[in-house]
Amino acid sequence: MLRYGIIGVGLAVLYAAIYWAGAALLAMPAQLANGAGFVAALVAGYILHSQWSFRGHGRRSGWSWSRFLVVNFAGYLLNCLWVWLIVDELARPIALSIVPIVTLTPLFTFLLNRRWTFA
Repeated sequence: MLRYGIIGVGLAVLYAAIYWAGAALLAMPAQLANGAGFVAALVAGYILHSQWSFRGHGRRSGWSWSRFLVVNFAGYLLNCLWVWLIVDELARPIALSIVPIVTLTPLFTFLLNRRWTFA
């Protein structure tokens, strides 16, 4: 869990930085910036988690990449919900939507990755 947390914090910062920079600095639509952050964190996350966080945990099968995509797409949809709810519906600052993106969603994806993707 410690290894996941170390990498997870870095990925959350990467995701949030790309999302915030795209939406706030470049004036991209919030959901488009959210998608850009997701793609960057997805690629980095698979490499880092499979090589370090979950190395030696369970066996690897041809399905781990597919499962990883399913779990992270579910996390992305959850982040889309946060962006829609906080930025679009409640008209709150973009920075406020980062709070659940970097706290609640990583907890959700950790549990699914630990129990299913890398089981």
